[in-house]
Amino acid sequence: MVACSAALAAQAPVQERGANSLLIDAVAVDSHGMPVMDLKPAEVEVWISGYRVPIEALTPITSATDPRSNRLVVLLLDDVTLPPAMVLRVKEVARRFVTRMSPGDRMAIVTLSGTAETETTDDPARLFRIIDRYNVQGGPIRQDVLVAQVFTTMEAISRQLSESAERRKTIVGIGGAWLLDRPVMPQSVSGDLRDEWTRAMRAMAYANAAYYVIEPASVGMATTVGAAGGLAEAAGGYAFLNRNDLTGTADQIMREAANYYLIEVADPPIQRKADLRELQVKSLRRGVSIRARHAIPGTPGA
Repeated sequence: MVACSAALAAQAPVQERGANSLLIDAVAVDSHGMPVMDLKPAEVEVWISGYRVPIEALTPITSATDPRSNRLVVLLLDDVTLPPAMVLRVKEVARRFVTRMSPGDRMAIVTLSGTAETETTDDPARLFRIIDRYNVQGGPIRQDVLVAQVFTTMEAISRQLSESAERRKTIVGIGGAWLLDRPVMPQSVSGDLRDEWTRAMRAMAYANAAYYVIEPASVGMATTVGAAGGLAEAAGGYAFLNRNDLTGTADQIMREAANYYLIEVADPPIQRKADLRELQVKSLRRGVSIRARHAIPGTPGA
């Protein structure tokens, strides 16, 4: 069921800078969701495993400042759990992402069931054909199996993205937030999926891949609400729920994919051997919030 292609790959990840420093990607937005690109190092705090670390460099990345800022976006379409009534809305938002591509951008479209996949391409016509063929498959599948599949799919996609030339990558899950934006569930609810969650988080961090979720149901139609600590927030993105303006949501994600910061910080000698090290990136400027992943990988066994 893992739907990704080896052709998603192409240069080294940039999350790890060197033995004594780390490079963290983050997005700053104002209260209207618009990128803020003039932050100074004194306006940002970075905490790793509960310790504040000094910022060595804060570099804004835009198409005007960096030739490697071209966007690489992977759309993950839920074709397993959505009702047929949602098919047109999924296609609508997926097409919007394609129409917002700029020269140099690449995109891939995969499905949760694995019935449709494409190599990364800059050809909109090819992407539109994939979208046109999208449909829901249905069928009974246990909830814990579905949740595990999301985590393993995210891991597989991220591993393929980890060598791409683009600095920051974007994965967008389009489907039910109850599935695509799940936190780790207690073992008593659906089995222990912490290992799958951890592997997905590590892979996304190594790939510099941020994860967003779009719930295609409009206001009043959504069957679920997002859970605190969901996968999107933990992976440096956001879950957009109960939105009528799906095209505006796609536009916002594409803006964030093209306007972000690389934050170079000293690597503190704290929990370096942990699977994941807690990360917090905070804005000190009023009205500005920062989206950054909540954990970075350690090196267990090192």
